[in-house]
Order: sequence, then structure tokens, then C-alpha cells
Amino acid sequence: MEHKPASPVVPGDVVRVVDELYVEHLGLVTAVHGQFGEYVPCVNAVYVSSDETRRDPYGQQVERLSSLQHYSQGPINMPRPGRYWENI
Repeated sequence: MEHKPASPVVPGDVVRVVDELYVEHLGLVTAVHGQFGEYVPCVNAVYVSSDETRRDPYGQQVERLSSLQHYSQGPINMPRPGRYWENI
């Protein structure tokens, strides 16, 4: 996977989310913790679960991740496990 440099996002933007199991999802930003500038802020995101057992009468359930660091902010570019976001 090619990693893109960070660029500002706002709630409602679509980003790539990598969960704790290193599974990639398209996520919807629900909150940005701070302002882009000298650092890249953490975000909250929601995505459709890839776990087939997580279904309800409305379809596949959503999952939420809070305070996700951007890929570029982690130690040595985020080794496994995942749990980060990056621009698409």
C-alpha cells in the first residue's frame, strides 16, 4: 500500500482506516481533535464492519474508532498492529 502525506480533513470526509487487526476500511471522519498545522491531529471515524457476524435488522453494523493517529505520526510509520488513519 502506498502511503500519502497528510492533508487536512473535516467531519464527513472519507479516509482509509486501519483497525487493530490491520484490516483496511473506508471510514467517515466524525471528529477532528485539534487543527492541522504543526502536527496532524487525531480523528474519530466510523466504518462498516467487515465481520459477517455483526449484522442487525438494518444490515451490516458500523464500528467506531476514536483518537486515531495519522500514519505519519506513529513510531517508525506505525508497525503492526494497525489502528491509524490516512488520506485516500
